[in-house]
Amino acid sequence: MVSFLKRMLLFQIRLKKRFKAKTGVFVVYEQSYLKNQVDSLSMGGLSFYYVDSGLKIDKGTYELSLITNARISLGHIGFKTVSDTVTGEVLFQNKKIKRQSVQFENLSIAQKSQLKQIIRDHTIRV
Repeated sequence: MVSFLKRMLLFQIRLKKRFKAKTGVFVVYEQSYLKNQVDSLSMGGLSFYYVDSGLKIDKGTYELSLITNARISLGHIGFKTVSDTVTGEVLFQNKKIKRQSVQFENLSIAQKSQLKQIIRDHTIRV
């Protein structure tokens, strides 16, 4: 019940329009080789699914890169975690699928332009 209320409040105060990512849009943590499928994307942030490895991502410690068409389309994006929840799906015995939502921080003008292009080319409006 509490998570439902949080979602409703988030929905009411969301300032940026959110778009559903097409298949093939991935996010990678700065020092990781694992690609994670992006679920939704906006000018303010994104959400993605990943397999929980137990690695804690501290705020401000890492940057993200967006990958489309097997190449880095937008790199070195600072972020802060908004939510990190278990989806209820279990991949292997001790591996859970989680959904993380992040808010972009300090995007440059060039990064904003690239992000607009990615949204235009690799998302579906919902």
